[in-house]
Amino acid sequence: MIIDTHAHYDDKAFDGDREEVLADLAAHGVRRVINSGSDLGGCRRTLELIEQYPFVYGSLGIHPCDTADLEEGDMDWLAARSRLEKCVAVGEIGLDYYWVEQEQQREIQKKWFARQLRLAQEVDLPVVIHSRDAAQDTIDLMRAEHAE
Repeated sequence: MIIDTHAHYDDKAFDGDREEVLADLAAHGVRRVINSGSDLGGCRRTLELIEQYPFVYGSLGIHPCDTADLEEGDMDWLAARSRLEKCVAVGEIGLDYYWVEQEQQREIQKKWFARQLRLAQEVDLPVVIHSRDAAQDTIDLMRAEHAE
């Protein structure tokens, strides 16, 4: 059995053929999909997918490049939905310095990465990590949050 452990079928790029693509997966041996939300809208669409398709599971989290406007209330929303039976991880979370040059933006990413690591501990789920050009900070934050 093939399990796609990191998909983004919630992405708008699939708006024209999402149903066809998902319906065709089984013919290619894919029996399970974990769709990773990467922003709040993507998490909402992921929740719709896990309700609509019995073979789709979700991971909910905010990608580092989408953390600038987060608020603590968003973490409450994510925590509540992450407790759903078909939510199997928190993610896609982490650090991405490839697109970010200002230290202030990096600090925002670090803040929300640490908060989402704590959220994962609160809901007792594993994490899906995104780390680009930020390996040492990623490891350091995971250690600091006891998420090793």
